[in-house]
Amino acid sequence: MESEKGEYWFEIKELLLKGYENGVLFCPLSPEHYLETSKKDYVSAKEHDLFFTKLSDGYSLKPELFITSQLISSRIRKNKITQKTYMHSNVGGVFENEKNYLTFNKANDDFGYLIDKGTESINSLRKITNGQKTKSDIKNQMFKILKKMQSKSFIERLTKLQKNQQLMIRGDQFGEKEVPNWIDLIIDQLLKKHKFSNKEIRKLILEFKNNGFDNIPTLNIRATLETIASIYSKKTTPNDQIDFMRIINGLPISDIFLTDKKRKNEILESELDIKYNTKVFSGVKEDLIRLIEELKQYRTISDH
Repeated sequence: MESEKGEYWFEIKELLLKGYENGVLFCPLSPEHYLETSKKDYVSAKEHDLFFTKLSDGYSLKPELFITSQLISSRIRKNKITQKTYMHSNVGGVFENEKNYLTFNKANDDFGYLIDKGTESINSLRKITNGQKTKSDIKNQMFKILKKMQSKSFIERLTKLQKNQQLMIRGDQFGEKEVPNWIDLIIDQLLKKHKFSNKEIRKLILEFKNNGFDNIPTLNIRATLETIASIYSKKTTPNDQIDFMRIINGLPISDIFLTDKKRKNEILESELDIKYNTKVFSGVKEDLIRLIEELKQYRTISDH
């Protein structure tokens, strides 16, 4: 947004605006946008939010919890996945109210604290193992095992729910704070919002046993990215988690997806771009040139 004439980003901005004006392109907002933009001073944050709101056409991606529970429900009930599965409509100008800006500013600080505390032990372990070379075939085996372990944890929780006929949301300790367990939150959403029956819980257990997370994009992408971080002994930071959330929510539904070079390489390595038929770009010069050529097709309505 702050680019000047003659820069790659300036041309990209102009092409985005042209594509939007022609009604053939839009860039939905995301919950992560509010966290990141709240780091700026209020005037800059408000200006950025209004610019992004225009390009979003009033659409915003839902938080991961709501998308995931809806995807699970649609899979088990054989319902179609639509734009409404992933997005809210009529959203915009959130930071025009300074109270909202202050709320997200504090939420960003809280989020950073939780991630730092929640990843302390695993980051310490990864620091010890970092730099140790592992053969590619062993890495592939580790990848499959670690991903399967994540779906297994979900199955165990669903099986316990069937046995006890009730769910008590566990608390996970992050430093001095306790937050609800992620798996339990998803199951709670399925029970309360989607009114899952015992029969549907059994179907979900069978789905995870047979296919793992392959048919639930958000769960599959999160498991993939977290498994890659584990295998390569990469330290996890709050910014990494924000990157993950953007990819988890946005990649499956996007035609074009922008992220940093590190995340792009992880997406390509795991072939998530192929699975979800998405063109992925980073901020390196070569990618920006390619992105400009990609966006040029959206300049005229007649192209579509």
